[in-house]
Amino acid sequence: MAGEHVFISYISEDAEAIDELQEALEAADFIVWRDKDKLWPGDDWESEIRAAIRGGSFVFLACFSSNLAKREKSYQFAELTLAAEEYRQRPPGASWLMTARLDECEIPDVSLGNGRTLGGTIHRADLFGKQKVAQTTRLIMAMQRVMGSTPATAPASITRVAADASRADNQVVEQVRGLLRNPSLVMDYDEYLTDLRRPIAEALKDRDAFPMEVEPGAKLDVRFVRDWVSRVRSYDDLLSSALVPLKLISMYGSAAHEQELSATLQLVANESTQNQGDNIYRGVHEYPGLLLTYVTALGALLKNNFSMLRSVTANVTIKTPHGERVPFILTTGAQSVINIDRATAFGTALAQEDDNGALTDEQVDALIQGRSSMRFTPVSDHLFSVLAPLYRENFGSDGDYADAFDRVEILLDAISEDARSRTERFYGPHGGYGRYTWRHRHSERPPEKVLLAEVNEQGAGWTPLLGGLFGGDPERAAKALEAVSSMAEYVRGRHRFA
Repeated sequence: MAGEHVFISYISEDAEAIDELQEALEAADFIVWRDKDKLWPGDDWESEIRAAIRGGSFVFLACFSSNLAKREKSYQFAELTLAAEEYRQRPPGASWLMTARLDECEIPDVSLGNGRTLGGTIHRADLFGKQKVAQTTRLIMAMQRVMGSTPATAPASITRVAADASRADNQVVEQVRGLLRNPSLVMDYDEYLTDLRRPIAEALKDRDAFPMEVEPGAKLDVRFVRDWVSRVRSYDDLLSSALVPLKLISMYGSAAHEQELSATLQLVANESTQNQGDNIYRGVHEYPGLLLTYVTALGALLKNNFSMLRSVTANVTIKTPHGERVPFILTTGAQSVINIDRATAFGTALAQEDDNGALTDEQVDALIQGRSSMRFTPVSDHLFSVLAPLYRENFGSDGDYADAFDRVEILLDAISEDARSRTERFYGPHGGYGRYTWRHRHSERPPEKVLLAEVNEQGAGWTPLLGGLFGGDPERAAKALEAVSSMAEYVRGRHRFA
């Protein structure tokens, strides 16, 4: 965690409960900042506290009990004032401020600006009674998600196919394995992918299920947001049956399997790219093509099978309104699905439901009205959670999976930047730049710079180049990764991530 810490605000009467909480947090490998441990006699209390809150806390955890109501004065009120000031300066989406109750008590009505209050806006954990252990676990998981290493809940349809695939006698796995192992079965393999993609493409064309036009008189209200979230979940369910086969093909496929894999992504990318309709719906309709790109990119990365990554990125092209063909990945991305921040409330509702279950109408309305914090990269966060069950057995830990996911997103952004530099007419927005931008906001050597260093050190021997990415040219790869590094730095600076 590179020196980042959980700042705990509390009063001395609750020290015993905080000792227990600190022990649980430290057991989960968090660094805890408490005044009793960090302040020395003669220290300037306010400056030290302010520095601890602003200088390295990735979570400010305010803990309350009924003991606070018995006090007329408390240093905790001053800490909360500093925290509120800091929270107001942070951009929407900063999941930095958390609260916990140690008994049945009221949370102070501290204003956080824009109609937001500490008790009314910030989700709390109740660390007492029968739910204490479960709520402590949930709090720790929430903190881990702030750090970006623990996936949220995946859709039931995808969890189910992942569980089925892990069984020794799974027919889908055995069928794909047989097709990939036997070179003489290429025609059968082609037919298999044709049968796999055809019903998906047809279903995506159903304009009753996936309309492109907003109904006349429709308003940006709770119902509209819920319909958008439901639409993404429908995409997840529709594509769930294809994810395991595509994962396996991207991991173990060879040159003979590239063409039909590209054709599968191509068919979905064509449908995902709509030039007519409302921007909100056109953006979200990119999601199916993006989901298939991510699942195959992760599989290719896992086995260093970068020719398969090339086949689902550089080789999958769509026609722009100018008539030019460019890679689909250049025109899309996790941020593009939410129209480059214009539908962040929609994506945040999706990601928050992944984390906490169904939102109330009041919570959704707070997102619409800007009274609640927004996620920086909600669609990227959702994809991270969606694909976790499929790859959990392939990585040693959630942290390893998170690092691989970062690397995939960086490579996708680099492939996009390479395509951008090689086209004269397409000047669309940068639609990618996902979780790695905020996950590594304090890193002196973020992963995109690590990849750039690899290219510079290994040259033409860099593994992605051996798979044909960037035309096998180390200069092209370095240029693309330099562009990614610059854009990631810009994104981090623009958002001033918590």
